[in-house]
Amino acid sequence: MKDVSLLNELELKVRELVSSLEREREKNAQSEKAVQESQKLSQIEEKVKNLMNLLDQLEKA
Repeated sequence: MKDVSLLNELELKVRELVSSLEREREKNAQSEKAVQESQKLSQIEEKVKNLMNLLDQLEKA
């Protein structure tokens, strides 16, 4: 009897840990996606600045 209750308690704790792990993985995936999007935006910004510099040089020439 005692073993069954301990096993049930252990099962509940394992399920809670698995749920917690899944939530953390989801958060991390979202964070990684945000970082990737930010990097892409930074690259686009840099390219736009370069294009603006080229246009300025063409106007001066």
